[in-house]
Amino acid sequence: MAIDFTCPHCGHHTSVNEKFAGSTGPCTNCHETVTIPGASAAGASPGPAPRKSSGGKSVLFVVLAVLAVVGFLCCGGMTLLLAPAVIAARGAAQKTACSGHMKMISLGLMGYSDQNRTYPPAFTTDENGKPMHSWRVLILPYLEESALYEQYDFDEPWDGPNNSKLMDKCPEVFRCLADDGDPNASSYQVVVDEKTGWKANDGVRVQSITDGISQTIAVVEVRQPGQNWLDPTPLKIADIPLGKPHSGGMNVVYFDGSTHFLPANVDRETLRRLLQINDGEVITSDF
Repeated sequence: MAIDFTCPHCGHHTSVNEKFAGSTGPCTNCHETVTIPGASAAGASPGPAPRKSSGGKSVLFVVLAVLAVVGFLCCGGMTLLLAPAVIAARGAAQKTACSGHMKMISLGLMGYSDQNRTYPPAFTTDENGKPMHSWRVLILPYLEESALYEQYDFDEPWDGPNNSKLMDKCPEVFRCLADDGDPNASSYQVVVDEKTGWKANDGVRVQSITDGISQTIAVVEVRQPGQNWLDPTPLKIADIPLGKPHSGGMNVVYFDGSTHFLPANVDRETLRRLLQINDGEVITSDF
């Protein structure tokens, strides 16, 4: 009876006479030392094949899951996850920058007041009472915009043939960064209403602000779609859109040059009291 034998070193298969069972000698192919198994061992039927581990599938699943997440992030998922934080950070930066714009405007108003002993009028009119020129144009020299001021012609209306050429030259200081509308529409307005610090043709003196320049709003930040920065049309208290243009409210600047953030939930009556210069109703709360 022959014994089927496979060399464990080189894998060479051969049949060996059973009389050599248990013998040790060199492999006929690789010459490595081998031992011929007994007949019973050689003839035994092979046992069941070992079960394959499922660990490989688990590892593959984890790898594929990781690759899917990486692909998601690379394809814009990171942008989606970070979008709220990015929007919030941008909004905060815009609010701070706009507060700086209002501070510069207040310095322009003070510069005008120092030279003219009065704040500028909200607008000037012609002999028929038609609004001609805005306060924004009047303070240009105090905002380092003298070159633009020199191009403006006070002998014609704000929208006359010459002045119309300046409509698309709105200084950045008059623009709220959160307002994505017309880039030449000013976001900063003065309010012409009962007892406010603004009126036509004549400016108010500091001494007339008896409620205190540190307690009275000079300029508000609003969205005025379609109103060019040269347009002298005034704003009324009732027309102020509360809670805009920033998320949560709007910037305001007082006559003393201090800037404040007016929350969106402020009521119009409180706003009226903050805008009126001599009503005796002083609002002491800070915003």
